[in-house]
Amino acid sequence: MNIARQICVAHHSSVGRLLHRKFRISSVKYDSTQTSQPQVQEEKFDFEDLNVVERIERRKPKIQPFMKDVFVSIFNRELLAYPEILNKDEMQALDMRVEALDRVFSNPQKTPEERRKALIAAKMFAAPVSITRNGLAMNCTESLRYLEVIASDFELGQEISDHWVGLDALSVGLTQEQYNGIIDDLTSGNNTIALCIKEKVAERISQADFRTTAELDGQGVWRVTGEKICDRKDGYKLVLCAVDGSKIKALLVHPNSSGVTIEGPFTTFMKTPATPIELASDNQLAQILSLSRLHAAVLCRSRLKRAIHSVVEYVRPRAFAGKPLSELSSIRAIIGEALLDIYACESAEYFTAGLLDGYMEPDIELEIAMCRNFMAKHGLSKMMQLLAIPALDKEEECKHLLDDMRHLATRGESLDSINSFIALNGIHHAGKLMADEIKKIRNPLMNPSFIFKKVMANRKQEKDDPKLDLYLAEHLHPSLKQPSEQLEYCVLRMRYACETLMSRHGVEVATAYTELSRLAEAATEILMMTAVLSRASRSYCIGVRNAEMEMKLAACFVEKTKNRVKKLILDIDDGEFLNLDHFKVQFGKKVLDTNSLVVERPTARVFW
Repeated sequence: MNIARQICVAHHSSVGRLLHRKFRISSVKYDSTQTSQPQVQEEKFDFEDLNVVERIERRKPKIQPFMKDVFVSIFNRELLAYPEILNKDEMQALDMRVEALDRVFSNPQKTPEERRKALIAAKMFAAPVSITRNGLAMNCTESLRYLEVIASDFELGQEISDHWVGLDALSVGLTQEQYNGIIDDLTSGNNTIALCIKEKVAERISQADFRTTAELDGQGVWRVTGEKICDRKDGYKLVLCAVDGSKIKALLVHPNSSGVTIEGPFTTFMKTPATPIELASDNQLAQILSLSRLHAAVLCRSRLKRAIHSVVEYVRPRAFAGKPLSELSSIRAIIGEALLDIYACESAEYFTAGLLDGYMEPDIELEIAMCRNFMAKHGLSKMMQLLAIPALDKEEECKHLLDDMRHLATRGESLDSINSFIALNGIHHAGKLMADEIKKIRNPLMNPSFIFKKVMANRKQEKDDPKLDLYLAEHLHPSLKQPSEQLEYCVLRMRYACETLMSRHGVEVATAYTELSRLAEAATEILMMTAVLSRASRSYCIGVRNAEMEMKLAACFVEKTKNRVKKLILDIDDGEFLNLDHFKVQFGKKVLDTNSLVVERPTARVFW
């Protein structure tokens, strides 16, 4: 046994020495071959400098249209969390560009040419373009921040707004070859895109509302003929035309094209060659062009902020009756009311931009139109009140600011036309959900049991005291409970207002213009209330500077707006005789028929 153990150990040790010698020799040979061959140095690349990766969009799944659902008193409570679209890196890059632009645009000594060069250096003319094409892949939230700074130059603000909308339309509607052929010229800043959408109102009944047409010639080239409201003399023009009678098509007119004449604010096309925007569907084109309304709201708000700064500069160093002018409560109240409207509109603009950037396939045409109409209506009246303070000492500046606001408020669209757009879309959405119910209400003798149940269900609505069962306060800061209940009251009254209108007018509801205007204004105020509460709650919860002031602004705005919405819906419920619409319409009809003011002078007599 011992002999076997010794033999095994000796054999194993000799094998170990042999293996160790072989592995040592092979390792020496490997090292010698490694040193004898030339060494290849590894090259390092900074992949962050290569514009080969597009921006990643972080979007949530598609949701139901927010404000359309409000017309039937359905409220998405998740949207009370104010949207946060940009991450830390994107916010820092945005702030750097905004600061660079602000240094130029806030300096009154800078000329328009220097400001244009600053826009080119910051890639603003290429902002919506993809990163691979030397753009910024800008989203809607970022565009509002940029536009706030650029809007200090009124002309450049309007130009860059139209240019961004036009670039979005071309990226969707042109073929890749067509897009590649003009994108470098468009992003250089030398030629921008002007939107040619609106036309003169028809002067005769026989004239069509949309008279600009486009047709193919014998060589397969589209020719545009008609007149549009546009005073931009150079650059590209995106023109909406009627094709085959009722179909609408967008076409791009290139610079220096033949047949283009400009007279004042109108541009006339006479068989002008153009490139069709064929790949974009009607819905895509409508959503893209509607962004010009959101930009118009930003421009209006910037003008109102400029008016406040002008009034503050005027008031602070002056005195009246031995006291500082800034201590007059009337002046403070006017400035405070303007601040409320600015805060509400700014909240709604970024709230709407968050819906556009944060969700798949957002349906937000109504929200965009509401932002534009709110600022156009309230901004114009507040501008008049503010500029009445320094009107004599700053006459030229006041005229300039007031003219800018008037131009933006009526920029191709009237308040009534957009209110009709808001109300008709909301009523259409409500009609699809309430069609069976409205049919039964309009035929009560055939549905007695339903009418009885409806009367019982609407008892609280008839008393103007709906049951608050949406529980919006659970999604806001506890100190905003009372304002949230006021918002909830307004939302719950909207379905009752729509039901009243549709049951009263039936299919003729589209012609009830005065009542539809009230419905649109009520819905607009509800959007503002939602955005204000959402923003204030977020600011207070995360500790934003002056957050307590935002909470007070939100509470005051909701308190004031709730009474306005209550009055609008009560007027709808009362009908044309109790709200005096019938008599006002008759007065206006008499004036239009006689082309006079109807009444005699106060000094007129029929006897002596």
